[in-house]
Amino acid sequence: MKRVLLVEDDAADVELVTEAMERHAALIRLEHAASGEAAWRLLRDRALQGAGKLPACILLDMVMGAQDGVWLLGRMRQFARLRDVPVIVLSQRADAVARAREFPNVVGAMEKPAEDHERRKLVNAVLRLAGGMGVSA
Repeated sequence: MKRVLLVEDDAADVELVTEAMERHAALIRLEHAASGEAAWRLLRDRALQGAGKLPACILLDMVMGAQDGVWLLGRMRQFARLRDVPVIVLSQRADAVARAREFPNVVGAMEKPAEDHERRKLVNAVLRLAGGMGVSA
């Protein structure tokens, strides 16, 4: 089972992503961090435990508190074991997405998945990153 880390501070958005991933619970273990700082602690600890403990990808909200998405991406870039973990940015702000694109491990960006077709698009991207498991219907 592949781990996917959702870094999101809005409970409604966490619920939307969780529901979108629910169908694939046998393949993907969705983990949640409610802030950039909490995500950093989790990622750092997992990196020290070994590559097998790292998430297959990260779904990252860019606009959070002081330790936002850009802060987390910067920390990851400084830690060799984390700099290549693929990140999909979730944001409705074009300026936040543009800043995230400066980081080489950001492999995609999409609006927060409010509509069914957006949720399917997100799930498909995660499935591809988590090992080419195919495409969601």
